[in-house]
Amino acid sequence: MKKSFELFSRQGAKFLILEFVVIFLGVYLAFLFQNYTANQYIKSEQTKVLIGLKADLEYFRLFFPGYSSNAERLVQNWNDVYSSNAIDDFSSWRFIQPQYDYTALEYALNADADVIDYDLHTRVAEVYQELQKLRHTELLITEIAMSYQAIPNNISASEELEIIKAQNRNKFRLFIDRSVDRHRILSRIADISETVIPTINERFEPETLKEIELELIANQIQLSGSSQIDEYIPLLLQYFPNLNEQEIRTALSNPD
Repeated sequence: MKKSFELFSRQGAKFLILEFVVIFLGVYLAFLFQNYTANQYIKSEQTKVLIGLKADLEYFRLFFPGYSSNAERLVQNWNDVYSSNAIDDFSSWRFIQPQYDYTALEYALNADADVIDYDLHTRVAEVYQELQKLRHTELLITEIAMSYQAIPNNISASEELEIIKAQNRNKFRLFIDRSVDRHRILSRIADISETVIPTINERFEPETLKEIELELIANQIQLSGSSQIDEYIPLLLQYFPNLNEQEIRTALSNPD
């Protein structure tokens, strides 16, 4: 009887140990699977965020220098007009917001720390803050432009005419000053984007980076004719050293 009880106790203990091992393995495997799933999600989010950021920042560094240069030329012309004690009709300037797509930047700034690290988050925030300054400046330009007073054809009182001219001249000065702000902010955004892009590029394998850049070129740069393509090739080779000339030409010639 005693031997039978001892045998039963040993078997019971073995069964309990086996049951514990099975439960432990089940929980452990479930944890591993959950951890694997979470890591895959984070990796997927990282890839999505980085591609989106690269698309936005590449647009800013490619096109904002041109926007800035054009704004600077206009400011120089307006300053010449203002210096000659005259004004241009600036009433047609309108910036309907949002002017620029920065959805990816906003998404990245709201992402978890596992998706975007602190250093990259800080640089993206810097670009985003400049974009908000740009948006505010363009709204001010629009507001000033809308306050321009057209001089009625039937106005007769010279005093009233001089008042309207003086008011428009003051507004023209404000318009020029805000346009200077816009030119400088556009330039800063392009410069900051230029410094952030290499950090993003490092996160991709060379072949993946090449695919992303070719797709960006095909989608973002719309050119007509071989002469325009020839103009852009040197600039694109400089911005995308991972690509060769033929690959760029093919992407420009065959947009998605």
